[in-house]
Amino acid sequence: MVGVCTAEALIHGANALTVVTFRAIGMVAIFLAWFGVSGVSLALTPRERGIAIGIGLLLSLNNYALNIALELIPLPLAILVFYLWPAVTTAASWAIGRERFNGRGLAGLALAFLGVGLTLNVELGAAQARGVALAAFSAFAWSAVFLLTDHFFRGRDTRPVNLWMISTAAVLFSAALLITGDIALPQGMPGWTSFMGVPFFYAFGVIGLFAATSQLGPAKVGFYMNFEPIASVVLAALLLGQNLAPVQVAGASLVIAALFLFRPPAKLRAS
Repeated sequence: MVGVCTAEALIHGANALTVVTFRAIGMVAIFLAWFGVSGVSLALTPRERGIAIGIGLLLSLNNYALNIALELIPLPLAILVFYLWPAVTTAASWAIGRERFNGRGLAGLALAFLGVGLTLNVELGAAQARGVALAAFSAFAWSAVFLLTDHFFRGRDTRPVNLWMISTAAVLFSAALLITGDIALPQGMPGWTSFMGVPFFYAFGVIGLFAATSQLGPAKVGFYMNFEPIASVVLAALLLGQNLAPVQVAGASLVIAALFLFRPPAKLRAS
């Protein structure tokens, strides 16, 4: 729903910088309230805070690039290009020796890139090509966020880390908004409803992700996260009227199939 609400707010006159600023500030407020009620310790060492802020800079680039992409291209196309990030993460993990090369992952890489290739097999204008490039950049940025967070904070509670990362984004976006004065609010009830829903649904999703991970484990949660692009494509068609051409639907199917190949084998998931 975050992508749908963002796209709807942009359609009704908001701009990417205003949306990401409001989302980041709203997320910080919701997280602080949630952590306070849950009794979560926010303590980090100075080194950990510095690392979290550094990763937060990458998170900011990811957020802004993807939201600009949503201004330029339909939501389903942006989400499918963005979901190259598991393929990018797998390839990077092989390159740095984090994971062992395997045929299943290679098949996933091939399917993901073939699927995106089919999805882009339509005539794109200059603005749309820029939107695709930004969505792809967002995928690489998110992959870097994922790998760095895993490297520095594996095995520990990442909730305070996420708060510092999102706070970094909130400060950066707020400063950019104040300096540029590029504030564009949505018009009409649908625009405002979607705009207000962006931080709520994002926070709800992240909190739900933490809760589900603690109950089911990261492997099972990761499997269910594969349904996110499916939901985005369906909701974009139903709520926004943004439909994919038949060849793009075929490409989307390959991208989604690839996501399931990036899961570890059942024996490893159970361990």
